[in-house]
Amino acid sequence: MKSATALLVCAALPSLAAAGAPEDFASGYALAQERGCLECHALTYRDAGPSFPAIAHRYRYDPLARERLPQVIRGGSAGHWGERFIMWPQPRLNDAEVQVLIDWVLSQ
Repeated sequence: MKSATALLVCAALPSLAAAGAPEDFASGYALAQERGCLECHALTYRDAGPSFPAIAHRYRYDPLARERLPQVIRGGSAGHWGERFIMWPQPRLNDAEVQVLIDWVLSQ
């Protein structure tokens, strides 16, 4: 019984680590709110853009996502989520803010 419990805990560790601490979520959410991300994206539904969990699902296991997503955020994009959705460029974000947002989104 102990080995089965240990196996279940070990299997859950990657998802628990990916979720991050509550304060990490709060600081990422605050930055997204401050920088206007929530004007088009939402936590639980598709708005003008895809939800943050949908973005995380698409890019979480993409080994090149962390290299490409800064360009998508800063330079904008079209067609990644269908023809109707256009991501406006966000050039006012600095490197550290972009990285915090990417980490936050991918942790969902």
